[in-house]
Amino acid sequence: MRRRSTAPGRWWALALTASLALVACGDRPGPEGMPLGSDEVRVTVDPDDATALGDVVAAADVVGLELLAGAEEDTTVTSPASLQVALSMAAEGAVGRTLAELEEVLGAEGPERTDAVNALTTALAGLDGDPSVVQEDELPGTPVVHRADRLVLDEGLAVRQPFVDALARSYGAPAVTTDLSGDEGKAVLDAWVDEHTGGLVPESAIVPQPDLRLVLQDAILLAARWEEPFPAALTAPHTFTLASGDEVEVEMMDPGRERPTAYAEVEGWEAVRLPYTGGRLAAEVVLPPQGTAPADLTPELLAEILGELDTGEQRLVILRMPVADVESELDLTPWLRERAPSSLEGGFGGMSEQELFISQAVQQAVLAVDEEGTVAAAVTEIGFAESAAAEPPVELTVDRPYLVRIADGETGWPLFLASVGDPRGE
Repeated sequence: MRRRSTAPGRWWALALTASLALVACGDRPGPEGMPLGSDEVRVTVDPDDATALGDVVAAADVVGLELLAGAEEDTTVTSPASLQVALSMAAEGAVGRTLAELEEVLGAEGPERTDAVNALTTALAGLDGDPSVVQEDELPGTPVVHRADRLVLDEGLAVRQPFVDALARSYGAPAVTTDLSGDEGKAVLDAWVDEHTGGLVPESAIVPQPDLRLVLQDAILLAARWEEPFPAALTAPHTFTLASGDEVEVEMMDPGRERPTAYAEVEGWEAVRLPYTGGRLAAEVVLPPQGTAPADLTPELLAEILGELDTGEQRLVILRMPVADVESELDLTPWLRERAPSSLEGGFGGMSEQELFISQAVQQAVLAVDEEGTVAAAVTEIGFAESAAAEPPVELTVDRPYLVRIADGETGWPLFLASVGDPRGE
């Protein structure tokens, strides 16, 4: 597996911070932060018992396609799974319209939504492994999917214990406290991101601020070998046409022969499914028709393509595809402004008595594909700031002589200045 000399990208990690009064006087958090206790233990949900699982999975594809369509760059890597977990954690502390908007995005409501996300993460637990595996010279024989979640609280936030307990119980997310206003908090956030992405994402995307109170972090990492690797000796330069129409040269992998492969063709869109070792995980590679952009793929068309691939029918396919080493960083706030605008204003009364709103939301992602297999990582972070306390309105009744000044706003030159002793002109 080719390795970059520097960390390739940042996965947006959902970060929420709330302060706690449990920090002992004189104690300071280290790079891990000060742990905040919960009596709750992780409770897992079997996928067969999660009634809304299919709805949440369908919503994930919608979210992913929306992020791709709204991205400014031609190359964008997202993790719908990571974003869904982060938003679901946020929903555990949301109320009112904010909760309704988040659950509309997530595809399910209430306990059904919590159980579905729980079941989806539980299903991956058997693939967990050491995230540092991505730094090895060779990919593991069995695919590794590592996941982690965490709640980071600012020392100045009085967090609601039921919110902390819900994240521990349904997401396995521990809570820690630190000073989120500066370098100390930055070190705590960075160390966690670096650890759980195996160094592929070296630091958090959250910017410490004086009003930052809570950070939710979600990380996901994949390291998997192709069931049938591509012969490295057959990789050769090949022309690749960019969206602009310009042609560039890339390293194109070649299997050297036809292979039985799950193949679909729907309305000119062609797709193949490439399994990783063990057969559980697979990558779908979808090629749009000439003159059509990948971001033009709709959820309905994607569902139809996946349905064709699911039939199990195979064709003999000679698949040539480029070696890829890409990354992206997405500001999620414009997307949230469209899909869950109330979250940018408040509505998180389940987290704290203090008024919180989403002030930062970022997803960092990296994807590397070569002849051996795939390495990918993503971090979703959402930071919550505290709203300033609303000051009582000033009551000003002009019931005595007053001045009126009319000025040029550009220069400040007073064009008129009047003293009004009697508004009636008498």
